[in-house]
Amino acid sequence: MELIIRIAIIIHIIAGIGALLSGAIAFGLRKNTPKHKPVGKIYFWCMTVIFITGVFLSFARGLLFFFYIAVFTYYSTIIAYRSLKLKNLHNGQKPLLTDWLIEIIAALTFIGLVVFSIVAYLKNHNAGAIIPLVFGFIGLWGSYTNIKLFLIGPKETLYWYKKHIGNMMGSYIGGITAFLVNQMEHIPLNPIILWLGPTVIIVPAIVLELKKVKSVPIEK
Repeated sequence: MELIIRIAIIIHIIAGIGALLSGAIAFGLRKNTPKHKPVGKIYFWCMTVIFITGVFLSFARGLLFFFYIAVFTYYSTIIAYRSLKLKNLHNGQKPLLTDWLIEIIAALTFIGLVVFSIVAYLKNHNAGAIIPLVFGFIGLWGSYTNIKLFLIGPKETLYWYKKHIGNMMGSYIGGITAFLVNQMEHIPLNPIILWLGPTVIIVPAIVLELKKVKSVPIEK
């Protein structure tokens, strides 16, 4: 079993490096669609491998919190991918059963993350419990907005593009966070800064990038 865990860790690290590099390149090529797409696919599959190995390692090592984080990060990746397949919700397109299952499983996981945070704080009164709480509420907000989109439809034409940008950058936050946390012993900063720093720094960049998207309101 220990050998399998070591192999999983190696694969996880290699995929992590691939995701960090391809994610940065894909963002740089975001206005060059022919080159952006293949690099983006590499990023997606790297994140998929990270998710699979991350879930395995979290159960193999009994680290429930890392299972939640793996789901949180991959949720953003899969939603960014699915947004490209749901470009016509405003023209009568319906989300697949797969899309609903993704949201239900994700929402339940994020609720579990919030509960995990509350239980952890009540047990140890540790300020670090704020970390899963923040990720849990961010995830729940994302799931709420997606379910709302499925039920009442989009309000603007480029809703799918905004979903793609926001969630891909969100998943990249997860990748950077995982890297920093794994190097925690070598970085002389408070763990809370390492866990939440990428979110605090990159989210404003996401907002600025989304403001550049010239989307038109849909008349109903």
